[in-house]
Amino acid sequence: MTSEDIANLNAIQDPNTLAALQDKLGQMNIKRAESDTLDLPVSIMKRVNAIKNIQLQTTKLEAELYKEVHRLEIEYAKKYASLYTRRMQIVTGEVEPAEAECVMPGEEENATPQDNREESLKGIPGFWLTIFRHTAILSDMCMPHDEPILQSLQDIRVSFPENTMGFVLEFVFAENEFFEDRVLTKTYEMKSEPDDQDPMSFDGPEIVGSTGCTINWKKGKNVTEKVVKKKQRMRGGKGQTRIISKTIKEDSFFNFFSPPQMPEDDDDLEDEELEAILTADFEIGQYIRERIVPKAVWYFTNEIGDLESDLDDGETDEDASSSSDYGADDIINDNVVANETVTDVQKEECKQQ
Repeated sequence: MTSEDIANLNAIQDPNTLAALQDKLGQMNIKRAESDTLDLPVSIMKRVNAIKNIQLQTTKLEAELYKEVHRLEIEYAKKYASLYTRRMQIVTGEVEPAEAECVMPGEEENATPQDNREESLKGIPGFWLTIFRHTAILSDMCMPHDEPILQSLQDIRVSFPENTMGFVLEFVFAENEFFEDRVLTKTYEMKSEPDDQDPMSFDGPEIVGSTGCTINWKKGKNVTEKVVKKKQRMRGGKGQTRIISKTIKEDSFFNFFSPPQMPEDDDDLEDEELEAILTADFEIGQYIRERIVPKAVWYFTNEIGDLESDLDDGETDEDASSSSDYGADDIINDNVVANETVTDVQKEECKQQ
């Protein structure tokens, strides 16, 4: 910024200058109707409409720009691929990096201090689990029963389906005792199309839906569900009760792969809780794609700084926690799985005093 630009900026911010501008605007012969719309002659309004059409054309060009950027992102994703593969190989211990690879710029080779601790460990154990713990938006979603599963997480990748603005998050796992799958996916659909009827609403590509995947849990290992048991008095029985079991949703990161469906009609999106969950889901997907995957090592070492203050929308810790909480207690009624069974019938005689 030049000294002239700074002087102009200071002049605009000066209260006297602002007051003079307001007085000048007040002298213009433009009246506002009670509806706060411009009261202009028809001939001028036609010209305004012509400019609006020009604006619509520029908005469409802007949408094309975002599509071109997306194509460029896909092109560079292919270049990143070999580097991310190398990262995964080092994390999992598939390969051992050469000595030269272990020296950071500005450091001298063999300057690493000696460490006599366990040398038999391969790779970087708990690399991605540590990233989850260091990232506020992810740690809020991760429950203690999720951690043994995330210990086997080997990589998170981003892929781009052809002929779409969307992206796919791929979570690669080692063989584990919890589910059969080696890769869990989350697909996000995006669009970059301004609405001719509402061009002002266009603010770049937006996520319009997401699709998870089916997790093939091993028997008794599904951490997204829990069974609760309670006594129920039997009808017509004299003091007889039975134990019933209900399978309900359990708080878990892995609910991330079962997002609620986006209503087909925007008018149906009236449920504030549903809208909040969908919004959080979209933000988490973008966060993983744009920050976690490309900058994973900085999150692992916790050098990224205050992650919450790094959020684009500036939300508070409380907001981040509430927006990313799948299966919260306040929506437990929606989480009951249609799988109610009677596991046992216990007959108890009333004890008379």
